[in-house]
Amino acid sequence: MDDYDPSWWQHIFDETYLVTDARSVCCPVTTATEVDMVEATLELNSDDRILDLCGGQGRHAIELHKRGYKNVTVVDYSQVLLRVGLENAAQVGRAVCFCRGDACKLGLADSIFDAVLVMGNSFGYFEDDSQNQRILREIRRLLRPGGKVLLDLIHSDHARQQFKPTSWHEAGEDLVVCRQRQLRDTGVLVREMVLSKENGLIRDVTYFARLFRHKELEVLLADSGFKEITSVGALVSHPRPGDYGLLGKRMVVTAEKP
Repeated sequence: MDDYDPSWWQHIFDETYLVTDARSVCCPVTTATEVDMVEATLELNSDDRILDLCGGQGRHAIELHKRGYKNVTVVDYSQVLLRVGLENAAQVGRAVCFCRGDACKLGLADSIFDAVLVMGNSFGYFEDDSQNQRILREIRRLLRPGGKVLLDLIHSDHARQQFKPTSWHEAGEDLVVCRQRQLRDTGVLVREMVLSKENGLIRDVTYFARLFRHKELEVLLADSGFKEITSVGALVSHPRPGDYGLLGKRMVVTAEKP
C-alpha cells in the first residue's frame, strides 16, 4: 500500500463514489447541517459571491442557493460530479454556476469572491504541503480583500485517537466497501476496495488524506498570506451514530485575506 498514484483524486470521484460515500455526500440532512454551520460561521450576505471549491455535485452550493444566496459557483475537477450537479440544480430550478478546474490553478480573475468554501475534507490530498499551499495561495488570489476561506477538514486529534486500521460497510443493496488504513505522521493512507455482490471487485484504489495539526495548518495559512486564522470548533454532521471513518468528526478553520 506504500506505493500509490498521487493523482488519485483525478479518477476516484465518479458514479461509484456517489454510492460508496452516499451516507456523507448524498444525505440532505448532513448537507443542511453543514450549510447551517457555514452560515453561522461566515455571516454571509445574500449578494456575496461564494465559491464552493472542489464542490463535487454542488450539494452545498445548491442548498445555499435554496436559502437565497444569489451568486454561487462550484468548481470541481470531476466531469461526472459536475454533470450530476447540473442535473440536480436544474431539477430545483436554481441557477448555480458549475465550472471544471484544478484547484491549484483555476484561471479565474483576481479578487472576485467574498467567500471560498472547501467542504467535506476536500483539502489535503497531497503529502507534500507545498502542493497544498499552492491551493491556499490560489484561494487567496481569488478572494477580495477582507474575504474569507472556510476549510472543513478531518479532525486530526480525533482521527488519531479513534484510528481503525480496517472498516467496511454496505452501500446500497449490491456494493460492499472495505477500507484498509495506514497511519502516518502526516496523514492516513487508505486502500479502498469496492466489491459488487453480483460482479465481484469493481474498485481497488489507494488514496491519501492529510491530517493537519492546528499549528501546521496555521503556519500554512499564514505563509500563504492569510490573517485572522480561527479554529471554529468540531463539526459532526451525520444524523445517525455510526462509523463514518475519517469524516465522523471534523475541524472547521477560517482565515481572512488582508
